Amino acid sequence: MRLPNTSNKTVLISVLDWGFGHVTRCIPIIQSLIQSNNIIVFAGNEKQISFIEKEFPTIKTEYLEGYNIELSSKQNTYFQIIGQVFKITRAIKSENAFVKNMISKYSIDLILSDNRYGFRHSAVKSIFISHQLNLYLPTFSDSVNKMLSKMINQFNEVWIADDEVINLAGQLSNPLYLEIPHKYLGLLSRFKMNKTSIKYDYLIIVSGPNPENSLFLADIETLVCNSVLKFAIVSTVQSTSELNEVDYFYNSTTMELNALLNSSGVVISKSGYTTLMELSVLNKKAILIPTKGQFEQEYLARYIENDSFRFIKNSAEIKNLLA
Repeated sequence: MRLPNTSNKTVLISVLDWGFGHVTRCIPIIQSLIQSNNIIVFAGNEKQISFIEKEFPTIKTEYLEGYNIELSSKQNTYFQIIGQVFKITRAIKSENAFVKNMISKYSIDLILSDNRYGFRHSAVKSIFISHQLNLYLPTFSDSVNKMLSKMINQFNEVWIADDEVINLAGQLSNPLYLEIPHKYLGLLSRFKMNKTSIKYDYLIIVSGPNPENSLFLADIETLVCNSVLKFAIVSTVQSTSELNEVDYFYNSTTMELNALLNSSGVVISKSGYTTLMELSVLNKKAILIPTKGQFEQEYLARYIENDSFRFIKNSAEIKNLLA
């Protein structure tokens, strides 16, 4: 990670609540800022705050409602997004008012927004963090990207969560319509590679927006039932099943998940971009399942497949791999 030099400031940070990857990829950013003698104020929903407080017990936190986007692979993605436009617009307006209050309360010097389009203020340097600057969409791609770029260009600067040479995000991180300065941060990961013995054949990571994460967990539990292999499941949703061959870990800390990743042979997960960054840094083999209708994941599946990353169409195909 190549974080621009920032020290002795009070920094306000918030991240998108679409899955947990936006929170976890900010862990190394927050760590670096704290080491440079900055004061951090983190704004998020209850789950995000709970996670951040486990990672940084002394950090200041403030409640801020998320966008609360819900997507199901069983329904048309465009219709689902269109049906939630009002909710998203209202959240963006709410962000503006929230930031104004935080500036007054904490004397904020710097604002960092991970994919929250209204989390900024004209009187304080506001930086947009993203890898999604040129979205892949089957239709209306150019129009949507121009609209989003118009909102991003209201910030002072963009920090791109990608490496300019490696280009893990492909066309997604191309700053095609940016009119403001941008910097590449490199691949963001909170994990470190450690040599340890393999305890689990497979580590299954369940994440993403509701209700998709619950559907994925249910599918996985059906597939691993009665297997002779050893599994660990890390999830952001509680399981109601009790499988003897599975060890469950709910809302794991970075330290816990780092140990699980290093002690597992292969990772099975959705192909969220933060997951790809973290697995790339760890040089970990993985079976990745793009969520149907989440166009970014489907694009990355075609763009990045290699000897380490094997993409499959759906969780049902896992059964053949585990046989």
